[in-house]
Amino acid sequence: MKLNPDKKKVLVFIDWFLPGDKAGGPVRSCANLLEYLQKDFEFSVVTRNTDYTEAQPYTSVNSDAWNVYDGKRIYYISAGELNKKTIARILDEEKPDAIYLNGIWSQPFTAWPLKAIKKSKRKIKVIVAARGMLAPSALAIKATKKKLFLRLAKWRQDFSGVIFHATNEKEANEIRKSIGDKTKISVAGNLPRKPGAVAAHALKIKDKLRIVSVARIAPEKNTLFALEVLAKVGVAAEADFFGAVYDEQYWQQCKAVMDKMPSNIRVRFPGPIPSEDISKTLVEYDLLFMPTRGENFGHIILESMQAGTPVLISDQTPWKNLAKENAGWALPLKSMDGFVQTIETLAKIGDMDFRKYSEAALALAGKYSSDEKLLGDNRKLFL
Repeated sequence: MKLNPDKKKVLVFIDWFLPGDKAGGPVRSCANLLEYLQKDFEFSVVTRNTDYTEAQPYTSVNSDAWNVYDGKRIYYISAGELNKKTIARILDEEKPDAIYLNGIWSQPFTAWPLKAIKKSKRKIKVIVAARGMLAPSALAIKATKKKLFLRLAKWRQDFSGVIFHATNEKEANEIRKSIGDKTKISVAGNLPRKPGAVAAHALKIKDKLRIVSVARIAPEKNTLFALEVLAKVGVAAEADFFGAVYDEQYWQQCKAVMDKMPSNIRVRFPGPIPSEDISKTLVEYDLLFMPTRGENFGHIILESMQAGTPVLISDQTPWKNLAKENAGWALPLKSMDGFVQTIETLAKIGDMDFRKYSEAALALAGKYSSDEKLLGDNRKLFL
């Protein structure tokens, strides 16, 4: 793949990337960014040759070499070659104008590139995407380890001279609180997946609700809460939870609730769904249900609305005015009854009344996706 010498070269470091999708939102955020800005910058990606939680390398790529995948130039590092020397060599060979680091905690894909750049003393623009990792809900997981890391990072000045990418002002404040008040921050909202042709939405059947969740089965996604809500629902409903299990103890708690589900509720866990199948799957359901404990964006929320499927989520995401727009509901987690009542109310309506919510969801998704400022803010990250 021949690079354009007239464009700025941006080297992207991320733990897991395409063709993998098990790492969820960060992969989609990064892929969308490259998709929209590839006309303006020469992006190259450095990542592992495996998907999240997988030990088997991708069969469709060449390891420890540059590949072109889905129009993107990507270097897939094998476990045996993933070390400081490899990271430093790639940086030295590529000589980028800027590097973009996805996340805070990764040693090989954040700490090592930062150290290599400082050691080389080259003037390279460094952008670190927080990716929601400094939100209170995220910091609460392995809290002691993360607090220690942040203290050491401040003491060593690991992020000195770095620009942090926040997706909104709330995240910008979270970054300042964790990294320091004088931290350089650039705010640019997440870019959506470029919408393709939207299939016709399935008819809504009166007195029945088809519910979908597309998220890993994990405490931060609040799967157990979602099941406890469904157990209290007094109407006929079917719920499919598409996602991988990462916490066996948490999964057993979920199964215990699922095994006692009332006869009017049918729950299934079909496993992960390929990224390319998400849109055509969402149109078969009446509601996306994801009472997450916290999201700095929530790509699946936007993709559900792009499919014309309204959403029922917590108020711990940037999507706040859903009810006002008739595109869905964002409710406080302290009130389980609110979720129950919303599901029961939506279940009772027929297709004609449902169309109001479906069309409003499409309209809100279109409004977000067509925002020129959104694209401009992301472009400014690398200028």
